[in-house]
Amino acid sequence: MGTRDRRIARIRSAMPFVEELVEYTREAHSDASFHIDREAFEGMWYALPFSRTRDADALEESNWYVIAGELEEAFPESVQTHSFGHWGVGWYERLYVRADDALAIFACQKWAYFLADYPVANDEHYSETEWNHNHPSETECYSEDPDCGCDKNTHDCAEMLAAAIDAGAVKADDEAWWCDFCSEWNDLDDEWRVRAEMAALRADLADMEAKGQLRLFV
Repeated sequence: MGTRDRRIARIRSAMPFVEELVEYTREAHSDASFHIDREAFEGMWYALPFSRTRDADALEESNWYVIAGELEEAFPESVQTHSFGHWGVGWYERLYVRADDALAIFACQKWAYFLADYPVANDEHYSETEWNHNHPSETECYSEDPDCGCDKNTHDCAEMLAAAIDAGAVKADDEAWWCDFCSEWNDLDDEWRVRAEMAALRADLADMEAKGQLRLFV
């Protein structure tokens, strides 16, 4: 099959998808704030079923970045992102394809049919995105997995307190130490106070030695 025949085959295979896009575009902008000529825009561009909202979950966000990134890179003139305000979701972004670019439409069709069979555009990217959603910082964990191996679930308060004492962040006269991971205060007992006193003494000796104020004679 020659290049021309392959192009014709793509156009024919994409025709049912184009019909879906025409209908989808009519419904896509319900309750959206439009700041451009809507009629002219909808006449040139088809709305695609790839979008993300302000409160997108990990799957929606991951699929968006994977698909939008690939299509916009491959068809920079024919696939574009447009943003809209919306009374319900605050704002959303949607991907659009030019109505006169059959090759770009065919590429969009492949992604739409792929997601119809399997909802994740890229498993690795989704896994990373889900982790970031569940762990906005190293001290937070919103994962539903009870065995999540993040620092919040696996940290050892005793080890962290010991490190804080050795670093001079906890003093012997402190009543308690705040654990950022547990979000609670830990009372200091006599053993920890003694350790804090020894850490302060070592720090003083090291400072004196660095200034040449400490001389050891044998």
